[in-house]
Amino acid sequence: MMEKIPKNNIFNTPDGYFESLPDRILERKSKDAKTVYLHAVKYVAAAAFVIGLIYFFTPSQSFEENFFQSTVMEDEIELYIASDYWQAEDILAFVENPNDLLDEILSEEWSSFEFYEEDNNDDLWY
Repeated sequence: MMEKIPKNNIFNTPDGYFESLPDRILERKSKDAKTVYLHAVKYVAAAAFVIGLIYFFTPSQSFEENFFQSTVMEDEIELYIASDYWQAEDILAFVENPNDLLDEILSEEWSSFEFYEEDNNDDLWY
């Protein structure tokens, strides 16, 4: 039975097959890499879109809530000052530019006084 099987080489390869094999493998890999990259970009873009929608449609604090919080904070600050727990230096340490705060305080204080030059000429000491 073995005698009936031909003795020639049945494993033939086309001419130039192994010479072009590395180029074909690299070409196939580059296509796969581009496909994976495009899929990754697609998913990242979809995730960014969903996060943007969530951020856009989530309710932020309303003006009333912000106003209430600032009013409560002002009341607490006044309580600390009135109880002598905080001094002026403590308040100025909290502010980025203390000169602006001092200017604002002075303008508020001086705006409550009314000056009439005609009435006060007698009381001037200079």
